[in-house]
Amino acid sequence: MSRLSKEELARYEGANWILDMVKEKGIEAAEKDLEMRNTRGIPLKVKESDLRKFEASEKANTIKSMLLISIYCIHDAYGFEEKELNEFINLFNKRAECLVDKWVSWKEIQQTMAEETGILIPMPDGFDME
Repeated sequence: MSRLSKEELARYEGANWILDMVKEKGIEAAEKDLEMRNTRGIPLKVKESDLRKFEASEKANTIKSMLLISIYCIHDAYGFEEKELNEFINLFNKRAECLVDKWVSWKEIQQTMAEETGILIPMPDGFDME
């Protein structure tokens, strides 16, 4: 029997992967996972559990970075000191938890800010607004 080419081997691995996904989670979950991987360019070899860990880490790093630049700006521009900054940090963390727990979506926040302030912040292509 001849050896499989890399392309053929990749096709077999992909077929096995999708078959296992359908058996475990159903066709809808498989379709959703494939769409997500295609949108983000994530190879099939990356395990879903590893992907979730990475995603959680990246979200936490993003939130911490956003918080740091926010407190830097309000300290620099408005002179907020430790007490006021800690109040802001607590409020920021509560709002971030609402996003994480899906009590509110980015789209809802974007719409509220646009309606109440007239400021619309466009989000980058591929950004999950839900």
